[in-house]
Amino acid sequence: MKALALRSHLLVWLAMLSLLALTAGSSLLPLGRFNLVSNLAIAVFKAALVLYFFMRIGKSRPIVRIAAAAGLVWLALLCGLALSDVLFRTAGS
Repeated sequence: MKALALRSHLLVWLAMLSLLALTAGSSLLPLGRFNLVSNLAIAVFKAALVLYFFMRIGKSRPIVRIAAAAGLVWLALLCGLALSDVLFRTAGS
């Protein structure tokens, strides 16, 4: 393994560990609704690190990037529909 690749893997590993510690630490703080928002933001950043460095989305062909973007759009659509169901459901049904 090249020294540059080893260095980047080590930096990504340290970033993932620090994000894990940040997630674990934020669960102990009484932040209210901001706790969910902060943990989701941390999770998105972790997923972006995995996509960029380990799956190499940035260096792949455009069709792979389009497929990855379509997957993200589909996930956002499903989460949005599930959230709308929960938010607009009446208490009596």
